[in-house]
Amino acid sequence: MIDLLELVVGCILIILSIVHIWYGEKNQVSSLMKVTEDSILVGSFRVMSVQGGVILFALGLLHLLNVLGWIVLSSIAVYFPLLIILINVVSLVVVGVFVHRDLFKIVVPQLLIFSVLIILEILLILS
Repeated sequence: MIDLLELVVGCILIILSIVHIWYGEKNQVSSLMKVTEDSILVGSFRVMSVQGGVILFALGLLHLLNVLGWIVLSSIAVYFPLLIILINVVSLVVVGVFVHRDLFKIVVPQLLIFSVLIILEILLILS
């Protein structure tokens, strides 16, 4: 059962990584390019979008490699995937609460998905 849960979490993270990069490129970068010609700003946003996707992909791959037995997450390492996800979610919440409250209008679906992932990560740790 643990392997199935970890397989599901790994697959969700890999799918999210692809969606993160695709959505960032197709929607957000396109929108940004319509309002500014600042190539540094567009490039910076593009890097952040790809970085987020790569981090999600790496976490998903980590889970899949663990399921396959190619690596073993033990000791403090079992907490790393959860901590990395929490760092990203907390950063979003802090920026949203203190600087850009309008963000919450568009990130509610992401927050729901990441809340589910956080719960699944906790279940993996506890099992």
